[in-house]
Amino acid sequence: MKKHLVVLFWLLILFSSSMAEEWFQFYQQGLEAIQEKNYTQAIEKFEAALQQESTDKQKVRTYGMHFISYYPNREIGIAHFYLGNISDARRYLQISLSQAPTSRAREYLNQTSQNAGPIQTIEKKAAPVKVKPSTEKVVKIVVPKTKVSGKIKRVGERMSVAVLPFENKGASRDLGDIVFDKMITALFNEDRFKVIERSQLESVLEEQKLGASGILDASSAAELGRGLGVDAIILGSVAAAPNGAISLDARAIDTETAMIIVAHDAYSAHSDAQSVKNTVAYLAKKFVSSLPLIQGTVIRLDAGNIMLDVGRNGGLKKGIKCTIYREGNEIKHPVTGEILGTETTIVGEMQITDPFDRYASGRIIRTNTGQTIQVGDKFITK
Repeated sequence: MKKHLVVLFWLLILFSSSMAEEWFQFYQQGLEAIQEKNYTQAIEKFEAALQQESTDKQKVRTYGMHFISYYPNREIGIAHFYLGNISDARRYLQISLSQAPTSRAREYLNQTSQNAGPIQTIEKKAAPVKVKPSTEKVVKIVVPKTKVSGKIKRVGERMSVAVLPFENKGASRDLGDIVFDKMITALFNEDRFKVIERSQLESVLEEQKLGASGILDASSAAELGRGLGVDAIILGSVAAAPNGAISLDARAIDTETAMIIVAHDAYSAHSDAQSVKNTVAYLAKKFVSSLPLIQGTVIRLDAGNIMLDVGRNGGLKKGIKCTIYREGNEIKHPVTGEILGTETTIVGEMQITDPFDRYASGRIIRTNTGQTIQVGDKFITK
């Protein structure tokens, strides 16, 4: 028995050591995703790096005597910029500038304010320590035309989700309840989804004589979600290690198809209240980053199928639902002449079935009474 405990102790040490180095791997993967213009994946990787190494630095040691420039906040801001999430881009770029200023971050931050055309010159790499900005190399970067239009305007309903109680795997029931509550709060505070209240969920669970142990598979979760009238169900598990570390796993399941839309995990070396809160908040942000608001245009219709001008590179995933709408006349103030907005008509709803690099196709879920989806209509993810 004692021998087994010693082996377990050393395994935990090795696990902790490998986790300490993972931030570098995540950062490298994020840089590769940026190069491939897979901005949503890049955000996920950089946020994973930040979970373990939380500050932008001009010089940071990865292992031994190997050092790199480390700017995850800056790169997240740039990725959000290309996705059209201007407010998020500004927030991360400002964080980066406050921690380790670079002209690359400053250039992109300026672009979020100017909102006028492509960037002309941006440094290719952050300057090494003690090197003047004037020696930095520059490279031309052309910003996609459809991604500099400013903050995305919401049209139609937000994606509705319900969070189920997290399954306990070696964790106390109290910890599972805390994670459950914090996840609902964190998702609500992100202001991305319409989140079902816990009391409403528990009422339905009680009516159907279901507990957390009765909703462990995707099909039963989807059935429950349809009863609640939500687009997706989020369910997961929380595991605790003897050294106090915790591991969270969660996935979002589409209630119509019972298909997993996205799945994420998060880790913390500690299980105190603040660490749990931070870890759950990080997990919630990963869901938001994986399900961003994306806009575009309908480019083809064919027997109930629909094709869009945005694909995987723009952040669309299989299973995502989109609202189809049509823009009408501008709404002007009768006195000042100021443009207050644009008339919009909700035409219908669709679901992505086949996302390709630069376009995606899907099926029409419904068409509103008296409306017909047409080429040239707009879409926005729910």
